[in-house]
Amino acid sequence: MISKKVTHLITTIERGGAEKQLLTLTSEQVQSGLKVVVLYLKGKPELRNEFEESGVEVNNLLVGKSFLKQTFLLSKYLRKNSSPVHAHLPKSELLAAVVITKKYFVFSRHNAEPFWPSGPRIISNLLSKYVCKRASQGIAISNAVKNYLIKRGEIPNGYKIDVVYYGFQKDISTNSVGMNLMSNLMNGHNSNYKIGTIGRLVPQKDYPTLLNAFSNVLKSMPNTDLYVVGEGHLQKDLIELSKSPGVNDKVHWLGKTEYIKEFLSKIDLFILPSKYEGFGLVLLEAMIAKKPIIAANNSAIPEVLGKTYKGLFSTGDIEALAEHIKTVISDNNFSEKLVQSYASQLNLFDPSKMNININNVYSNAGF
Repeated sequence: MISKKVTHLITTIERGGAEKQLLTLTSEQVQSGLKVVVLYLKGKPELRNEFEESGVEVNNLLVGKSFLKQTFLLSKYLRKNSSPVHAHLPKSELLAAVVITKKYFVFSRHNAEPFWPSGPRIISNLLSKYVCKRASQGIAISNAVKNYLIKRGEIPNGYKIDVVYYGFQKDISTNSVGMNLMSNLMNGHNSNYKIGTIGRLVPQKDYPTLLNAFSNVLKSMPNTDLYVVGEGHLQKDLIELSKSPGVNDKVHWLGKTEYIKEFLSKIDLFILPSKYEGFGLVLLEAMIAKKPIIAANNSAIPEVLGKTYKGLFSTGDIEALAEHIKTVISDNNFSEKLVQSYASQLNLFDPSKMNININNVYSNAGF
């Protein structure tokens, strides 16, 4: 990479998969000698301290402004602080495409979903292709995301888009504040088997399948509790769904938390029932924590866990998920084999490898 500086443009720096991954990437970039700046467009600066502790400059110049105002401010900023730009998530990609005229930016696609999820397909495709035309090239975080973009027609035929997997730090240290908080939230169920899941309470995550499977499990394994970490617009509906006899007091809604490592240390089994995932960073977090995982067999999930992973179940299959849960709970050997399979997979997601691969993209783009 010729430039010694890179500017990342992202929609938020709240605690989400793309945002946490950017934290890992920028930390690696700083360690490799780059000056790194992150500009974000909206939301609470939840990860600001962690970025700054890693040596990354966080700039709130664009926060809360209208799109038109953001184009003016970003253009002015880049004139005074010239550097290649790496854009993440649709609104940031579009902003970069409007402002940067000489293909001096690349973008990362973090989700296997439309560029404009709530808009007409033709408009979504046109906006996505506009970004592609203006950018030097693109990055997909998994083959599942790349294949989705090609199949849906969101990138031009033959467009240069490289797959670069997320990197993940293997540090699983916890802190006393988080451990105490999780102990308090999960107090009173110490003798029970604890199942956990993490994710936004939205249709993509398919929590109805999990709740129905859990209800099935309770019939033969009543000393089991389910803990759900996350917030979302389906919360009231999901709580209502969990109010069947014998289930209501066994499902615990913990809301959003920054203490993911601490939560994972407290559970016995992690489940990801999603209908699709662009990557599924939480899978790596559960793997690092050495927790057995049961997950839906779709999109990028088998890329992360391995295509022959024995803890995969058919998406939306309530009976299959229930049987997998029962097997993990009752068969320690099966549970241990799931965990033992993580070692080789985790090597694919070394953060230094990710940084090298991203740097190669920058070099190919002429940065």
